[in-house]
Amino acid sequence: MSVRIKFPKEPDSFYKDACKEVNEYFKLNKLHKYGNTSLIIKYLILKTIFIATYISIYYFQYNFLVYVAFLFLGPLCIILAINISHDAVHGIAHSKKLVNAFFAMQMDLIGANSYTWKKRHQIGHHVFPNTLEKDPDLTQSVIVKILPNSIHKFYHKYQHIYVPFLYSIYTINWIYIRDFKDFFSKKSFLKKIPTTEYIKFIMFKAFYISLFILCPIYFTSLSIFQVVVGNILLHVTASYFLTLALVPSHVSENSIFVRPAADGKMPYSWSHHQIITTTDFATNSKSTTWLLGGFNHHITHHLFPNVSHIHYPKLTPIIKRLVVKYGLRYNHESSLFKAYIAHYNLLKNNGKQ
Repeated sequence: MSVRIKFPKEPDSFYKDACKEVNEYFKLNKLHKYGNTSLIIKYLILKTIFIATYISIYYFQYNFLVYVAFLFLGPLCIILAINISHDAVHGIAHSKKLVNAFFAMQMDLIGANSYTWKKRHQIGHHVFPNTLEKDPDLTQSVIVKILPNSIHKFYHKYQHIYVPFLYSIYTINWIYIRDFKDFFSKKSFLKKIPTTEYIKFIMFKAFYISLFILCPIYFTSLSIFQVVVGNILLHVTASYFLTLALVPSHVSENSIFVRPAADGKMPYSWSHHQIITTTDFATNSKSTTWLLGGFNHHITHHLFPNVSHIHYPKLTPIIKRLVVKYGLRYNHESSLFKAYIAHYNLLKNNGKQ
């Protein structure tokens, strides 16, 4: 029987004060925690660009620019997912459930199952970030040595060289392998799956394959080989863009990885755990925040996952001030480049014997 994981009580008033000040911010500015008109406008802009780029595949079918269209479709898929669907699976893109369901479905339309990701993300990662055997996003592979104390292999010495190449197939693994493994293995975060979700899973996977593979083959002059090459380019750019957003926030040279005690007790309180295992980056960059859907304000997101990312730029200074006030370490990289270098350094450092 598995041991129940328990967080100790909060040792100070940090989280209580953070909640108080965040609530006061919304009250004083007469705002609500959900996305507002700017989020709707962002969705319309991104969706329009996505549709126009997809249509250009048919327009450029006799031209090498068709590959450029595939290249741009990759990041566009990810930008839609992390800006719109991410808020939606947290139930905060809009105050109405129906609108949230519609926005969450945008993830299904680009191949990734929103149901499994919601369970994996909320039940696993958000409760236990960087917690060994509890955070589904923290899976140790023999190919990559993420944890300093993991078994060392001779080839780990070169992982800082070959791992970036492995990242190029991240979304291929997600859409065609991980989703199926999560959905049909019935993991702890997917104990009971409604029949409707099975239907949606099959339907949207079929739609995705039809949209990006079958339709270009049957309705353009492109050969099967050319469509396959186009899809590979799509996944390479999508994978690198996604890893740029995800990796720096939890897996860098300054990251802390936690293991519960034998009795299931965690070493830190819940709020302190979120702070020490999470890293902010490029929080002063409006363009980074816009493109990454606030993923760079990751500490605020982990402390307040029930608040839309459009509010993070105003809330992060509050959180940062309180973190410093209570003597906690505020993990932050000034730019996306430095954040990714910090991840690269982790790979290089852990590759040493």
